[in-house]
Amino acid sequence: MPSRTRSPSLSTSTDMPAATSPADGRLAKLPQCTPSELRKRIGNGEYLVIIDGLVCKLNAFIAKHPGGPLAIMHMVGHDATDEVRSMHPQEVLETVVPRWAVARFVPEDNKRCVVSYVEEMELPYSAARSSTIDGTSHPQPSHSNADNLDYMAIQRDYRKLDTHLRQNGFYQCGYSDYLYEAARYLLFFATAVGLILYGPATGWTYLFAGIATAMLWQQLAFFAHDLGHNELTGRREFDMVLGICIADLLGGLSVGWWKKNHNTHHIVTNDVDNDPDIQHLPFFAVSTRLFESRYSTYYKRIMDFDAAARMFVAAQDKLYYLIMCFARFNLYRLSWGYLLFSDYAPYRELEMGCIGVFFVWFNWLLSHIPTWQYLVLYLAVSHSVSAILHIQITLSHFAMSTESPDPVHECFAARQVRTTMDVICSPSFDWFHGGLQYQIEHHLFPRLPRHKLKLVQPMVKDFCRKHGMEFKEFSFVDGNIYTLQWLGEVASRVKLYNGRKEHEDQAIAALRKSLAN
Repeated sequence: MPSRTRSPSLSTSTDMPAATSPADGRLAKLPQCTPSELRKRIGNGEYLVIIDGLVCKLNAFIAKHPGGPLAIMHMVGHDATDEVRSMHPQEVLETVVPRWAVARFVPEDNKRCVVSYVEEMELPYSAARSSTIDGTSHPQPSHSNADNLDYMAIQRDYRKLDTHLRQNGFYQCGYSDYLYEAARYLLFFATAVGLILYGPATGWTYLFAGIATAMLWQQLAFFAHDLGHNELTGRREFDMVLGICIADLLGGLSVGWWKKNHNTHHIVTNDVDNDPDIQHLPFFAVSTRLFESRYSTYYKRIMDFDAAARMFVAAQDKLYYLIMCFARFNLYRLSWGYLLFSDYAPYRELEMGCIGVFFVWFNWLLSHIPTWQYLVLYLAVSHSVSAILHIQITLSHFAMSTESPDPVHECFAARQVRTTMDVICSPSFDWFHGGLQYQIEHHLFPRLPRHKLKLVQPMVKDFCRKHGMEFKEFSFVDGNIYTLQWLGEVASRVKLYNGRKEHEDQAIAALRKSLAN
């Protein structure tokens, strides 16, 4: 794992309203904890996270955390106030957080925004944030003014905006919005099933049935995403179980796997060592840092930049769409790997049962396709057209920054804007993107119902404009072009890497030969 070489800054800022009552006697009697003491205790094995000025010890909570253990581990030694607030309902701050508090954090200087106190430490469960100031040179997508931002002011205004949204009902789900969603799901489902059961035995029948199935899976993924973020009712268990009944039963994919993966992605967005959403070797590398065979803290293995990886990455911009056509098969593999082998799978039995039922009814449906040629056609079309969803997902991050200008001070809001892209489309085409073309807004406010994101976008643009943060947005076509150009830029560096690697191998071989003589 990479060494944490950056010097820590001993300061923080938490100007949010306190989530706990000053009358709480236990909290008032908590001892103080300084940055140096915080690091010492973390070094001794404590999982300490700063939330709203409280130092919370989460060792006993790690295994119980609904969002998975890594979502906590990546926040150890950090001021995670904004991350916790964005990913949880208010009652978590008011009731759950104080329960785990063991000290009150006392920064040595509160005039600067500080989010990390452990950037110089070797933590086995969370790699240091990739940084533009660590002495190495890696090409990055352009992102103007990233080095001259007032993180304290950004943090303050982000919290004000979040408070405004909460007080004005933006977090309340509009259930009527889902009437149109449900009608769309039923239309695609009925089209696919109706064509297979009652349509004429022609290639066109199974072609359109495959397209309808792919569109059903795409649209259901957006709904399962909402449920995974508890955007529907705000009741975690209800939304999660409903999500399993949707995604697992109708799509054959594990919502539990997705939630563990996705929560980690939201916490460490676009970090090459920690974010599984950009760890796709041997097929893709979104940063030349991945040429270094980095250690993935999510998959707990070295991501080897071996001969196969060099071959695929060297042509990744040309192979992008082709590989995406097989992405759904990889999700089946990841889902079953999670359910069979993961230590953390709180709904394991329910999910395995629902996915089992999926394969029963789906194979029953396939049994009505009269020839193996038509069967192959239907499976190929339904799974390859599903590539649209994977392109939409990767479009928002693949060509965005993977290195922080300052991991110690960069606040949550600035990091999300830096690493995320919006997609511009006609309002009449919102349904196609599931409302999640507003990815910057979603990453800033993950629990905000997606039908409200378009209402929040003008506020976020004003927020970014005020603080000099670049708000990147492209049309779907231009976003694809931009992403392919960046993948091509990284691909062009493989030849340089191969030349250097060959030179190093020759030098090592010559040295061994001289030693043998």
